[in-house]
Amino acid sequence: MNTQWVVVYMAVGLLCQSVSAYAVSGTSRQETGIADPSVNPGQASGMRVVRGQVKQATLKTIVVEDANGKQSTMSIDAATAGDRDIRPGDVITGTVTAQGRAVAIHKESGIEASHKEPGVER
Repeated sequence: MNTQWVVVYMAVGLLCQSVSAYAVSGTSRQETGIADPSVNPGQASGMRVVRGQVKQATLKTIVVEDANGKQSTMSIDAATAGDRDIRPGDVITGTVTAQGRAVAIHKESGIEASHKEPGVER
């Protein structure tokens, strides 16, 4: 029975040494490039660009209707980049994840839905 405990202690000691050696080697999540889509192209998959007129805007969601009449709802949070003063009638372009979270929103200046002629792009 004592032999078994010695083997267990040796195995645990070996594991602890290998884990500490890995930590000292300098490999960390920050250095892996995971946050950079050029290093990890799969991270950017599923992203889409939504452009259209804002139909409804709240603190957490924006409903946008595109040129074809299709409505999309995007969730906004503290990590969403770009313009924050979004109101119904504004024309915006937003980059949205597959889950519907807005990564970036940009209001198109000089274009208001009430002044836009149907079928005319500016």
